[in-house]
Amino acid sequence: MKDFDNRLENLFSQRRMQTENSEMPLGHQERFLEKLEGRNTGLWHRIAAWFNDQSAGKKAAWVLSPAICAIAIVLLMAKTSPEDSLARMEQRYRLSLMEMGKELTEDSHSLSEGFKEDALYSISSITEDDEFLALQLPANLSKKEKQKIIKEYYNQKMEGLKKIKTFIAMNDGIEE
Repeated sequence: MKDFDNRLENLFSQRRMQTENSEMPLGHQERFLEKLEGRNTGLWHRIAAWFNDQSAGKKAAWVLSPAICAIAIVLLMAKTSPEDSLARMEQRYRLSLMEMGKELTEDSHSLSEGFKEDALYSISSITEDDEFLALQLPANLSKKEKQKIIKEYYNQKMEGLKKIKTFIAMNDGIEE
C-alpha cells in the first residue's frame, strides 16, 4: 500500500510541475476573476468567452459551420414557391415533348408531300405552346391537383405524338 501511495505522490508532483510550467489560455485569469466575483455568469457571457478563446473559437467554427449550411439550404429550399416547382415540372414535360417533336419532324421527311404536310402540321400543333399551363390554372387548386392536371395534359400530348409516329411508320414510302 505504501508503494502505491509513493507512486501516486510522484504522479501528482510530476503533474504539478508540468502545469506550473505551462501557459494558461488567453484571458483565463480575467474569466477566473469574473467567476470568482460572481459577475457575468449568464449564458451569453459564457458563449462569448468560449468564442474568444482561440481553441474554442476554432472548435465552434467547425461545429457550427455544417449546421449553418444546413439551415441555409433548408431556408433556400423553403423559399421556392410551389409555382416554381410546377413550372420546373412543366418545363421538363415541354422539353421531352419538343425532343420527340423534333425527332418526328426529321422522320417525316421520308413521307410523300401530302402526308408530310399533314404530319408536320399535327406535330407543330401539339408541340407549340405559348404559355405554361401551370400559370393558367386556378389558384384555389392544391399543388397536387395542379401536378395531376399538368401530367395528364402532357401525357395526352405525348400520346398524340406517338400516334403521329405510328402514322409516319405506316405511311413511310407510300405515294398518295
